[in-house]
Amino acid sequence: MQKRILSLFFAAALALLPFTALAASPYRMAGFDGDQSNHTWSTNGFFTRMEARTSIRFTFDEYTDYQKWQTAKTAMLQSDALPDVLFKAELTAREQIEYAQLGTLIDLKPLLAENAPHLWALLQAHPDWQEAITLPDGKIVALPAIYEQPTQNAMWINRQWLDTLGLAVPTDVQSLEKVLQAFLTGDPNGNGKADEIPLTFLGAWDLKFLAHAFGLIANDYNIDLDDSGSVRFIPDQDAYLQLLSTLADWRAQGLMDENGFYTSDSFRTVTDSEAAATYGLFFGPNPMNLLPYETAAQYDLLLPLTAQGKQVYRNLNGPLMKGAFAITSACDDPAALLQWVDVLYTEEGAVEAMAGTQGTDYTVDADGRWNYAGDVQSQSSYILYDLSLYDTGNMPWLFPLHFYNQYENDGISRVNTQLAQLANCLVTPFPDVMLTPAQEDEIAPLQSSLGRYVDESLARFVIGEWDIHSDEAVAAYRAGLLAHGETALVAFWQEIADSLTK
Repeated sequence: MQKRILSLFFAAALALLPFTALAASPYRMAGFDGDQSNHTWSTNGFFTRMEARTSIRFTFDEYTDYQKWQTAKTAMLQSDALPDVLFKAELTAREQIEYAQLGTLIDLKPLLAENAPHLWALLQAHPDWQEAITLPDGKIVALPAIYEQPTQNAMWINRQWLDTLGLAVPTDVQSLEKVLQAFLTGDPNGNGKADEIPLTFLGAWDLKFLAHAFGLIANDYNIDLDDSGSVRFIPDQDAYLQLLSTLADWRAQGLMDENGFYTSDSFRTVTDSEAAATYGLFFGPNPMNLLPYETAAQYDLLLPLTAQGKQVYRNLNGPLMKGAFAITSACDDPAALLQWVDVLYTEEGAVEAMAGTQGTDYTVDADGRWNYAGDVQSQSSYILYDLSLYDTGNMPWLFPLHFYNQYENDGISRVNTQLAQLANCLVTPFPDVMLTPAQEDEIAPLQSSLGRYVDESLARFVIGEWDIHSDEAVAAYRAGLLAHGETALVAFWQEIADSLTK
């Protein structure tokens, strides 16, 4: 509540903030709007509304192909033909460090308190956020997207199937197995066909999220930091082998998607709202990413399963998507562009960025619920393409979660309310650190070799190519972990962990 009051206070004060480029020539902006984008920045209402607020105009170099953006970004930052600002920039930590050292990206930190007071207040209230976007030399050259309810790879279970079969919501791995068995044999979708897939998943990455049911949480390097400050390599833990054993047994029973190691979201996504649901449990940010709205309404969040008396789950992204906005050395008035972007770190500015102008683009009813103005059906193209550009790419802002949850479609609020229940269970396996280019060069080949071996081994054990119940096979697997660099990877991260404590 205090955060919202601060945000509202700063939003009210926004009109008092002097903009320094009231009729200046347009600035040049370059950025990546997302591979799925249908927006045209030069005509999009977001920039029109921002110009009305700030009198700042842009010309645009917009990209909607990630690889083309990466190529163009590198060429821009290594040339004399720099844009003034990078927006939805997808700047990696390495790019930030290297181009800060070259002077191509400027240090924004000394300018934030005066020219981005709303963002600065958020960073002061959350020192961990400020630390996460600060380079090893103390500079801040790129601003983040902030999501106070971050994206999760959560578990979604078919509540309607549970009700049909008279099953309780599973709370541990044993009760989940019984539920999956009932899903397989009980015809819960009622179509008389044996077409139910109790558990669908996308490769080893999804399945490793089930390690929480055995008391294990790991990051993408397959490590965590225990209470004593020691780095653990999770795939070498006995509890991880229990996970592999359970998954292999489930696969043998037919409880898992036969195509889980070979499919992609595009192939398993359901578009027919009339089709019977066939998935019992799956992973994802929300059910509507995989299913039509009508079908997605059957699914509820499955809270983390209990292991050793605890409910823990991996905190996937945290609240920050870093590298969203940067100003280059070509800009002759960085203060003006910081004042421009600071609008997006207020609730008022973020709401306008998302939904446009109240009364014109959206309306709010007496209960505080909002919807797009006019006939949504006839305005669908405008809403999707021209009104805003928040729905693709990572834009620099404070996502207006409270407003978003008040949308007239109850499904959005229902899903986000359920996701909020995860907050008390989330664990960050290892601190969020920004590696130097030298550290990245050191760890990359280790991660490539060992990470691939871990994922391939998981698949081999689960499909039965390797026998998880064989001591010989397990010993060979563990020997393979060492051969692919387990000791060196743990030592690398232990040195990082030790440096953090110092």
